[in-house]
Amino acid sequence: MPATPTSADTATVAALLATADSLLTAGLGGPLTPGSRARGAAYALRIALEAAVDAVLTAEEAGLRRVTTRAKLLCLRHYAGPDLARRAHALWSGLSTGCKYHHDEMGPSHTQVQAWQAAVEELVTELATERATELAAPDTALDRSRSRSR
Repeated sequence: MPATPTSADTATVAALLATADSLLTAGLGGPLTPGSRARGAAYALRIALEAAVDAVLTAEEAGLRRVTTRAKLLCLRHYAGPDLARRAHALWSGLSTGCKYHHDEMGPSHTQVQAWQAAVEELVTELATERATELAAPDTALDRSRSRSR
């Protein structure tokens, strides 16, 4: 039986997107360097994407909350379609790479993180629409997921 997502999922994603936006805004004070702001924004964006994927999958199967994000992204293909799942996986992989600190590599640029921000916001909107569609018509969503798996 599908679980019912809470409005806390949406609030969490919105708060994370707002955090990323504030980190990318130049007007912030404090000891953060531009590089650490970009990396922090990338972390917030990655977690927002993960939360949006969680919300879609939890609406379908409550047991999927306990699996790794990589496995969730594989499952997303079944619930949200191959194109959306492919884009989410590619974006998550890029954000994951950008979040990691390597002493011999530069971190993500401000411009790169802004591009990721736009892509995450777009995917979060599409995932929320997908979740709302599946909650509104569960029989149609089940039929649609069956036809995708053929």
